[in-house]
Order: sequence, then C-alpha cells, then structure tokens
Amino acid sequence: MAEISEKETLVFDVSRMEWEMFQKVYNTGGRASCQDDPDTFFRMRMSQWLVYSEGLLRSYQADCQKAIADGKNLIFEKYARMMETTYLEEYVKLIPYLPVIAEREVLKIEEIVQIHLKWDKEMLEKYPHIRAQGRALHTEEDNVSEGSSMESYLRAELKTYSEKTCDMLYQETVEAWKKGDNLLQQIIANETAFYGYASLEDAELKM
Repeated sequence: MAEISEKETLVFDVSRMEWEMFQKVYNTGGRASCQDDPDTFFRMRMSQWLVYSEGLLRSYQADCQKAIADGKNLIFEKYARMMETTYLEEYVKLIPYLPVIAEREVLKIEEIVQIHLKWDKEMLEKYPHIRAQGRALHTEEDNVSEGSSMESYLRAELKTYSEKTCDMLYQETVEAWKKGDNLLQQIIANETAFYGYASLEDAELKM
C-alpha cells in the first residue's frame, strides 16, 4: 500500500472540515441530496486541492480551523454569495452575515476568475463531453432552475478565503497561466482518475 504523503493528509483534512461545515448549511427547500453524498463531495474537493502547494493548503487549513473555532461557516458563506444571481431577495437578507471583501482582494479574485474562464474554454474545446457534465460557464447563464455557473461558483468560493490564502492562490494561478499550465484541466484530470478513468482522453471517449 502506498504511503500517504503530507500533502495528501492536508488535502483530506481541509476537505473533511469543508464537509463538516457543509453538513450545517441549511437549505430553504430542505436538505440537499448532495449533503448525503460524501463520496462525490470528497472526490470533487480533493481533486481541486491537490493542484495547489502545501503552503497554500496550510493557509486554507488555518482558515477553516479559525472559522470553526469562531462559529463561522465558510461553506454557508459561499452558497449565500452564490444566491446573488439566483435568489436575490434571499441574498439581500444574508448580506449582514457576510464579511466585507477589501477592494484589492476583489480585483485579484476577478483576475483569478478570468483566468479560469479561459482555462474552461480550453477544456470545452479539447474535452467537450467531459465539460458538458459540469456547470454552465458564465454568470449571465445563472438561473433558479439550473443554479450557478462555474464563474459565479468560483467567485463566491474565493470570497470565503482569507487574504493570505487568496493572495497565495492568486500567485499560483497567475504563475501557472504564464507558464501555459491549465490548473482547471489538472483538477478535472484528478476527478476522472478518482472515477477510474485512465486519462482525460479515456474519459472523453467513454463519455
């Protein structure tokens, strides 16, 4: 059996804390089915966190630990922010419970989002069948029946990170972009590997 690395331990720990917070998110329509599906949750979240550095993971681990200690819920904050483009009236009621984001961080978040949109378009061109399994791409496509797009989901999640974590993620995202790497493709490659596919090409063919 392969030995679990320190990074894999960090990835599991932050995903575990996210899962614990997710369990405490109240849905006005009743408990969501995805809240009873830890297998999918852990595959998705771990696939994402595996592409980032141990330093960033430790920073986010501290974010989660502090949030839990302070009685805050980062997953609630993420889903609350996502409601801005789907359930505006409910979102307005939740604004007093959401931290104010500094303008300098908002600018970095928007740059991260724009890079991910470009990466997502690359995924659509190279692996259309895989990409079809995911969320819509742009915020303008958000609606009540289909939910939030990738753009809105990512923007909302980034706003839950501390300034330190967001700055580190910004640096790693921009660096990857300049090098010609596609972190989103790496995340989805991790997902397909978790589901037993030999590669993205294998998954694309079978989908």
